[in-house]
Amino acid sequence: MAEPGAGAVPEAVPATAMQEALWWVHQRARDRSVYHLTWRLGVDEPLDEAALAVAWQAMVDRHEALRTSVVRQADAVTLVVAPRIVVGLHRLEVDDPGDADPGTLLRLVAEEVHAAPVDPAAAPLARITLVRVGDRHEVLLTVHHMVLDGWAVQLLVGELSEAYAAVREGREVSFPADPVPFSTYAREQATARADGRWEKSLAYWCDALAGAASAVLEPDLPGEVASGAPGAILRYGFSAEAGAGIAALAKATFATPFAIILGAAQLVLARAGAGPDVAVGVVTANRMTTRDQALLGYTANLCVARVRVAETDTVAAVVGAARDGMWQMLTHQAVPYPVVFGALPEQTRAALGDPAPLLLSYLGPIGTDLRLGPVPAMLLPSPNRAARADVAMSVWEADGGYLAEIEYHTGRYRESSVLALLHDLDAVLADGGAEPQRTVGSFDVATRARTGRAAPATVDRDPATGPLPESAHWRHVVAAWTDVLGAPPAGSDADFFASGGNSLSALRLVDALAADGRPAVDVVRWLGEPTPRRLADLLGGGSEPVSAESTLVRLRDGSGPHLHLVHGAGGSPQDYQDLLAALPEHWRVTASRDSAQLPTVPDLARRYQADLDAAGLVPDLLGGWSFGGQVAYQMAADQVGRRPALVLLDSAPPVGYELPDEEVRQRFDTFTENIHRALDLEPDAPRPRTTGGTGPGGFDERLAVGALAACLAAVRQPVPTALLAHRWHSYERHTRAGAGYVHDGPVDTPALVIGADLLDAQLDQWAARVGAATSHRIDTDHFGVLHSAAVAQVAAAVIDFARVAAARG
Repeated sequence: MAEPGAGAVPEAVPATAMQEALWWVHQRARDRSVYHLTWRLGVDEPLDEAALAVAWQAMVDRHEALRTSVVRQADAVTLVVAPRIVVGLHRLEVDDPGDADPGTLLRLVAEEVHAAPVDPAAAPLARITLVRVGDRHEVLLTVHHMVLDGWAVQLLVGELSEAYAAVREGREVSFPADPVPFSTYAREQATARADGRWEKSLAYWCDALAGAASAVLEPDLPGEVASGAPGAILRYGFSAEAGAGIAALAKATFATPFAIILGAAQLVLARAGAGPDVAVGVVTANRMTTRDQALLGYTANLCVARVRVAETDTVAAVVGAARDGMWQMLTHQAVPYPVVFGALPEQTRAALGDPAPLLLSYLGPIGTDLRLGPVPAMLLPSPNRAARADVAMSVWEADGGYLAEIEYHTGRYRESSVLALLHDLDAVLADGGAEPQRTVGSFDVATRARTGRAAPATVDRDPATGPLPESAHWRHVVAAWTDVLGAPPAGSDADFFASGGNSLSALRLVDALAADGRPAVDVVRWLGEPTPRRLADLLGGGSEPVSAESTLVRLRDGSGPHLHLVHGAGGSPQDYQDLLAALPEHWRVTASRDSAQLPTVPDLARRYQADLDAAGLVPDLLGGWSFGGQVAYQMAADQVGRRPALVLLDSAPPVGYELPDEEVRQRFDTFTENIHRALDLEPDAPRPRTTGGTGPGGFDERLAVGALAACLAAVRQPVPTALLAHRWHSYERHTRAGAGYVHDGPVDTPALVIGADLLDAQLDQWAARVGAATSHRIDTDHFGVLHSAAVAQVAAAVIDFARVAAARG
């Protein structure tokens, strides 16, 4: 919730080239969490939430980067700095994990929290979530890489620790000096680009990378190269022998640990098949001054380290070459990689790949002696599930040794291949340190690599390579596409970026489409699906819309009575499977599903009835559980002439009631209970509780849904977060529809009213709204009506009622 100060106007400054590149990646990524950073901090005791909230607010007040939004204005990506933003904390708790492993549940929760959207256009692009599972605690700090890099996150955690300690001790939060505003750095970057300050370094990179091709691991799987592809994290501890080898090589070559690890990686890749000319991506901190080392913001850059590795070279020689190359790289690292990449010939760009397929970074002693005030904290494995590149490896110092965290593309690589690379690297460091004069050709490696990324394989979508549709809009799209990329699209669903496009050519394409006074295409809406078909749709000239999908589901055909069921709130026809099994096999049973996404009971009733009519079906019995009974009642009310008999399964009568926004958390608890019942989970299965958020009642629905997904996965009943979110939104929409539904009746048709949680007064209200009501009490709760032993009693009551209704018929 942003609260600019009185009269204050948010300040706009140009984004840096690297931030602009990340903005484009964010917009087109398959998984938009690809550039989220989450530090999982394990703590041995609960933190003082009120004190931490005050400390966190102090951090947001202090640092511009935490009040910055990244937006596209006209043709530029811009940083908008708010003068003031009020922030809070999020809390997620699972009191009893039940049979779920607490460590697994904590990891799954962290993955869901990490993946929750961080909208670049809505500051703050950072959040803190306190997590408790049983008696275990974690603090999750999630930021968007667009505003903070890893160096900055470490600075932030250090300052947050100091501020938290001050609040706990009753002291004012203060620091020796005010921070340098990140906007100052961003303006300096814009000035350097405009006045030609980078030209000398740009010329160096163009010369150094002439004809270069990235080293890439041979893929195991045919996954598509794409930003935000599915990924996994593997943490690896280098052996003591490898640590001793790094120390020995440092003494022999005067190289830094990072240069030694880089040289060893280049040696492994050369032996693995990449050949003598090895180029890999290196992420640099790009902080060469004392001021920049204290700057909270995004300064990191990507450089390409290129070296020649001959079979007769010694390990010491390879490390020495890596050392010398790193000095040159650091001298010229200020030029943002997108600027370098854009200046290279097209053939070199294709051979290097964007992003670079292999990335290395060195984090020094990051994560050492972490604390939050007096509470020690441990940096746990990253919860990232999206891949920036094929393989991205970060190495840091820990407990006198070295740790690595590998993020890899699970659609292209198996864990075994990643481990092979790590084991080879470990062996080269250990054996090369013990014998620096050992030659490259004497090493045998299990890793398999090559030079140059092959053209992306399309495995999960059909590019529709047949003839393109004919229309003025389609001809316009094809002409603009051809002008920008030099060739027409391969098909209706060809991916612009996989076809050779980039962010600059995307803007050219959009500009070309807007020529001759045509309406502009919203590039952000297009980037999520960058295909010709989507362009034509946005121009208004896509394919003719297909008729809406029918809501009718046939559960069982038969010659007996026809029962039609309507889903409950947030439910589906699947929820009636136990009842279906208990009914006679010769009964015909159909159901309605909520594919129409309509907002009111009358709207849903009309649509469901229309689909029954279109299929030529006239049910004998019409009903549903809970909210479904209300829709069925309205469907019967809308009939003229003979109406089907009603089966109302613990459905509240349509008298309307207030639905306070602040009770949304309680409704989510009810939704959770529905999901648990539908999955037949044990009563002690873990249930999440969340607090904090900007929604009604301080509720964060994305956090709550993610936490529920984590709990289900922890008990081996995984449900995709997106599916849970869809069902929750349906449940909330249905609940609001039911609360606002009023119908005084009467509807002249017999009805069976099954009561579980219904009050006697509610049964009387139903009796006043139908022709003849048969009430039947079931000894269960509202959720048990469709499950366990009670469903047999429900089925028996429905069967008896069908006989009575038919006799009256």
